[in-house]
Parts: sequence; C-alpha cells; structure tokens
Amino acid sequence: MDKLDEIRKRKIKELEHKYFGKKEAMNHPIQVTDRTFDQIIKAHPVVVVDFWGQWCPPCHIIAPIVEELAKDYAGKVVFGKLNVDENKANAVKYGITAIPTLLLFKNGKLVDQVLGAVSKQHLEEKIKKII
Repeated sequence: MDKLDEIRKRKIKELEHKYFGKKEAMNHPIQVTDRTFDQIIKAHPVVVVDFWGQWCPPCHIIAPIVEELAKDYAGKVVFGKLNVDENKANAVKYGITAIPTLLLFKNGKLVDQVLGAVSKQHLEEKIKKII
C-alpha cells in the first residue's frame, strides 16, 4: 500500500468520526458523492454502494433494508448511498441505467452488483459471499 492510500484511509476515518461519530458511521449508510467515491471504496475492505434517486419508489423500498444490513454488518461492511441525480459521474462510469443498483466492492474492486429492490435475504447472500 502506498503512502497516498494510507493518507486517504486515515482522512476518511477522521471525517467519518467528525461528521457521524465513530459508532454511527459504521451503523448507518454514509453519503457517497462523486468526489468521495474512490476514497471510500479504497479505504474499506468491503463496501456496498446504493445508487438511488429521491423520485424512485423502489429505492425507498430497499432503503430500510440497506439500513438494517448496515447495522447487522457494522464493522465488517461499509454501506454508502450515492444520489444519481446529484452525482452523475460514477453512475455513468459504472453504467447505471436503472435504480436502485447496489455495487459491491472488495478491496477497491467491483465484485458484484444487485439490480432492483430485492429482499434482505438476497442482498445478504451476496454480501456473505464477499466477506
């Protein structure tokens, strides 16, 4: 790991602690933006990013599931939410054409994705495969 990655990880943890509190940052999804996206997926071993939109009913259906899983997997998986209307660059980069889309990253690399409002069990199976 190079020095720049170490600095990024440390800075993200400092910001999470400052804005969310240490415990809360791990128990709830964090806001992800185009500016913070790469830093977040590189700073944590396993990250699930929920690409969503305020106007999207299925996004509101899956939101409580993501919240529950963030609590269930606190300390093992970091969950983030990226609003596609406010952050278009990563939606385009990853070819997001329908929401909700959840991308699962391990060690900074995309390893799986989930399309649509799926059950908690379905999403949990995907997460268990990568942790």
